[in-house]
Amino acid sequence: MPSPNTIPSDRYGAYTLARKLGEGGMAEVFLGSVIDESGNLLPVAIKIAKPLDGLGLDVEDLFTTEADLMRLLAHPGVVKLYEVGQVQERIFLSMEFLSGGDLAAVLAALRRKGRHFPAPLAVQLGLQVLRTLAFVHTAKSASGMALQIVHGDVNPGNIFLDGTSGIVKLGDFGMAHSQTIGVGLPDGIAGGKLNYLSPEQAAGLPVTPATDLFAMATVLYELLFGVRPFEDSSSEEILERIAQCRYSEDVPMTLWQEEFFSRAFARSAKHRFKTAGAMAGELYRVLFDELGEAFDGELGRFLEEAIQE
Repeated sequence: MPSPNTIPSDRYGAYTLARKLGEGGMAEVFLGSVIDESGNLLPVAIKIAKPLDGLGLDVEDLFTTEADLMRLLAHPGVVKLYEVGQVQERIFLSMEFLSGGDLAAVLAALRRKGRHFPAPLAVQLGLQVLRTLAFVHTAKSASGMALQIVHGDVNPGNIFLDGTSGIVKLGDFGMAHSQTIGVGLPDGIAGGKLNYLSPEQAAGLPVTPATDLFAMATVLYELLFGVRPFEDSSSEEILERIAQCRYSEDVPMTLWQEEFFSRAFARSAKHRFKTAGAMAGELYRVLFDELGEAFDGELGRFLEEAIQE
């Protein structure tokens, strides 16, 4: 009998696995395919849990919770869930596959060429993610109860792209938190990716919508300048820079960028953008008044070119 730690062949239940797309602390993600109800071959992303008994985590519960959240958050800007199941003692999620992959791969490709996003396209991409975060943060149950959902892990690896249309979607709700429905990682276990943590996460405090907005500002900074704002030589120094909101200013900033990031990265949360809509509102102003809106399809063409590179 194969070990639950291995995927023994290209078959995984009803799915055919093509190749590994990536791997995180709790799961591996594969590109696969399945025959849909119409008899067509459907490409899917399959997230398969790793055994994590040593961490004291109930992986099955975490995956089931993530699946429940994705069902609640049916929105064009959220990656679509197809199925949650279990094969070879490992629980999995099958999800919509976006042909452009994730934003982290695009940024890495651009970095190798010494390039970064043109400002109008960076802002347009950021606005798509903020629209989704506004929906997530204000989502309600069928009875109208506020769900108080925080994604908790906004970073380029969780932002997925259609490289032709320029459509951008937010995925991976494995670190999501909601006080209303009692979901989130156990106390004492940090979530989120190091360079994109908020000061509150770095201090071990509860996550709030401000957590996602700080992370989104970090992503936008990287899109505009090709570097991360809190990069340093060690994890400890990165955490210290985040805790102090001491972001790198060694990049050529315009006036609107100086004003935007000084507010987005303010040490006191009360001086930052209060909501995704407030942050988006300022970016819309910049787009219309400072940058000039890009033509339809320009973001898709830029992404397609970057992905091919």
